[in-house]
Amino acid sequence: MKFLIFIDRVYPKIMTFFLLLALPLSVVSLYLYMNLPDIIPIQFGITLIPSNWGSKATIFIFPIVLLLVPTFMSKKTINSQEKSITGRIATEIIMLIVLAVILIMMIGAYYLYFKMI
Repeated sequence: MKFLIFIDRVYPKIMTFFLLLALPLSVVSLYLYMNLPDIIPIQFGITLIPSNWGSKATIFIFPIVLLLVPTFMSKKTINSQEKSITGRIATEIIMLIVLAVILIMMIGAYYLYFKMI
């Protein structure tokens, strides 16, 4: 139970962290955009072999998602939609997991893109 209360207390701080993280990642995306070829791999298989190709503008999706998810899933929004404490904390945990997975995927994709330069 203490863990759940801890998550409820630090959730706004973590969301602020992801909002602030979007700015430097936008700068990195801009750098990659200027240095990558026009067509880049946008989907990778389990063996990290590209399975789909697309425009290099798709690298801006990650910073946009890191701006939108914390904005629309703020504690105030969750509290207005979910009345029970259990539902609020469950929603907060799910959002933190989603943002962590997005961040991990972003780091992996950017690693591969930097190897292409």
